[in-house]
Amino acid sequence: MPRWHVGVFRGRRGAPQAVQEPLFEIELRPERRYYRQILQALTSILMDGDQLRAEVAVSRVLGVIWASDPGRDGGAEEAFGRGLVEFAVHASRTSRQGSRQVVAPAAANLLRVLAATAAVREVREAAATALAVRHWPAHPWDPPVGQVAIGRCWVVEDAFGDHATILCEFEYGEDPGTAVRHGIAVHVDRVAQGAAVDVTLVDDVDAAELELRLGADHADDEFRRVEPGWAGAVLEQAMARTDLLPTIPVAPGFAQLRALTLARVRSLPVSTLELVHGPASSYWPTPHAAPAGAPGQREAIIAEFCRSQEASALSSVELLTVVRLAGLLVEFASLIDPADLLRVSPGRIEAFLFDWLPAALRSEPAGPESLTSASVAAARAVDSVAPADVAAVVRVWTAWAARQGGTPLLTRDALARAVEEILGEYVREG
Repeated sequence: MPRWHVGVFRGRRGAPQAVQEPLFEIELRPERRYYRQILQALTSILMDGDQLRAEVAVSRVLGVIWASDPGRDGGAEEAFGRGLVEFAVHASRTSRQGSRQVVAPAAANLLRVLAATAAVREVREAAATALAVRHWPAHPWDPPVGQVAIGRCWVVEDAFGDHATILCEFEYGEDPGTAVRHGIAVHVDRVAQGAAVDVTLVDDVDAAELELRLGADHADDEFRRVEPGWAGAVLEQAMARTDLLPTIPVAPGFAQLRALTLARVRSLPVSTLELVHGPASSYWPTPHAAPAGAPGQREAIIAEFCRSQEASALSSVELLTVVRLAGLLVEFASLIDPADLLRVSPGRIEAFLFDWLPAALRSEPAGPESLTSASVAAARAVDSVAPADVAAVVRVWTAWAARQGGTPLLTRDALARAVEEILGEYVREG
């Protein structure tokens, strides 16, 4: 069984960028020989009766293009996909039998898979239009590719709210006794603005569900069954955020299953579920972003923290430094989850220390209005603070915020252990 998810704070910073082992030497050039190589390599898969196998093969090809585009804006995918559609239409009439042209079945099946699986809408529409304009050979799939029946959906979430894994079941065929079932498991990193960062294709859905529910790696996680509409709404947003925030790292296998996952998400029911706030324009927004929270709320939180019993242990750190570091912690919380400024977790602490705080310290005011930014002033004030003092404040803030937020005692113990590990690394790298 694959390890469905790991603690976000462990190795998230060092997670590899999207890596895709290419099936072919693909270059983003509209030369027919590249498309010909792709069609030739896919012919045997496109001609057998396994719909899922054909979808995975085409998804892997499209994943090569997605992974090669650092902007993730869909431009390269659309150009490549349209070129592949045009080549398939041309290739479908290049073979001859006597004096009569014969439509190549593999090219027709490639168009069918693209119409169902391509990530870019314009490519799917181009393939569907090509299929509609003339008669094509019969496809080898029953039911047709992409026409899946929706099964059960589940979600497992860690105790800190850092990450979740959503597993959805699908099948080709209406008879549950004979239909071939498969699942798509998507790992959502909520600290990274709720983006999808990993995808797994599941062969044995029952075993996967059992592992998510009872596996040792999920002993402290919350597991529940969810409606397909809820799963679809969450996954649609998560997959979109991965593209919208191109600096977010994804797992090596994400690219090759991305198009297939998007196709399955499109098959889920439409939901009007109101989801969490949208992502900012960059992975870790700088302190120049507009602060969240009611007027005075942030100042009240900082003042209450400084008066707390936990903060009394910070006698070795200057009060001004404590206040300013607390302000930066609240500032970061307002960007990650403005609805809950006291929520703490290992993933959030790691992101604050290693991703956001260094950027805040490097940030320069962009204009006269920025010169009065309290957050920028605070960042500059702690620029010279020793890492040990930063760690001391973060340690105490975590304990205080967890108590204020009503975190269960056992969860607080796990949080303290995880944060201590993160702080040790932070001080060593200091």
